[in-house]
Amino acid sequence: MSAAFGRRVVSQLFAKTAKRSCIRLSTSKWRSTTAVASETVVADKPSKNVIPAPEPGRVQAALLKNFDEPLQIENIDAPRITEDKEVLIDVHYCALNGPDILLSKNSYPHKLKLPQILGYEIVGELREIGDHAAKAGYKVGDKVIALNKQRFGGFAETCTAEFGDIWKVPNSLKLIDAVCLLDGYATALVGFEKRACLQEDDMVLVNVGLGGVGLAAVDLAANVYRAQVIGVCATEDRTTLVREKGAFAALKFHDKKLMKQIVNVAAEKDIKEIFDGVSGENFKKVLSCFTDVYKSGLVKDLLHDNEFSVVIQHLSREGRVIVAGLAVSKYNGKDAAPTGSFGVTGVSLHEYRDKDHEFYRSVGDEVLEFFEDGLISPSRSLVAGLYKINSAMKFILKMKASGKVVIDMKNKEVFTETDDDD
Repeated sequence: MSAAFGRRVVSQLFAKTAKRSCIRLSTSKWRSTTAVASETVVADKPSKNVIPAPEPGRVQAALLKNFDEPLQIENIDAPRITEDKEVLIDVHYCALNGPDILLSKNSYPHKLKLPQILGYEIVGELREIGDHAAKAGYKVGDKVIALNKQRFGGFAETCTAEFGDIWKVPNSLKLIDAVCLLDGYATALVGFEKRACLQEDDMVLVNVGLGGVGLAAVDLAANVYRAQVIGVCATEDRTTLVREKGAFAALKFHDKKLMKQIVNVAAEKDIKEIFDGVSGENFKKVLSCFTDVYKSGLVKDLLHDNEFSVVIQHLSREGRVIVAGLAVSKYNGKDAAPTGSFGVTGVSLHEYRDKDHEFYRSVGDEVLEFFEDGLISPSRSLVAGLYKINSAMKFILKMKASGKVVIDMKNKEVFTETDDDD
């Protein structure tokens, strides 16, 4: 992290006194015993509730066998670490994120070879460690968070991860809280740091969408940076949650009303003529890159974390506005941009992992510190056991999730909707 960022965070630690709202919430060949995962009342159709009994020396997992079909519960051979840089994790919880659903439908840029175990945002205990982790002071039994965005595997009772993708869970942090933190908040933090150099009292317009990163961006901008946040949301439930996160305004997307709503909200902050002149026209183009995701009417377009973007819009009279959140490209990136077009590029946490690993690690550390200091408070909507994973996917696709959806690998039959007061 930059020295300036560190100084700003120190200056904002008065926020510790604010109420800390805890959340309520390698590809291989498998020999398996198969059953389709059970469904709950949110399912469109009842499905088989035949789950294979656990087998000694094997682990249970939810496998994607065919695209756009329910995941299947199977007993598989327990994974083992094979390289010094690996660790083996006894998985307690794994977040069910938008990309997991898109991957299951073959609608994500990352292409899979089937069969595959999805799930990449994982918390649990170290069961085995390689030399790299041992030299860094990790021990068997340590509680860790893993971002397994290259190898996945989180929807299994145990999985392997690379040492460079794990963080120790602080003693003060519950595992079910920890699983809701790193992916969304780290992505948003990278965007604000690398693309905007966000400052206190900046005006930030966040397109929240349905994924976790948009909501994380609101929380960071409002409560870490102390910016003035406007949220644009897909549902009324999310507008309520965005206001609770500290946004001074939250708007449910309405194509014909949005511009007027933004003008009115900006006027409350003495920002006038926000869409006037050349800079105003450019702002409209920027805004359309973010809000066009709503126009298709497809839920899947609101679940892409790889299209989280941050753009600075300089206004002719009123300084600048930061636009962040889920966005779509205005043209094919392989071709030259048409005259008058405007495009944005997404923030890739995976890219920083490969190109600037030290920064990638420091971002994760900062997110954990923010939570410990009471600056951020992620939200959880549902805890579903492994056997209910298909119902949890339907829950998201029906736009019922305002916060994170978590898969419980220990209590496999649970299906509990939660809120921030639990």
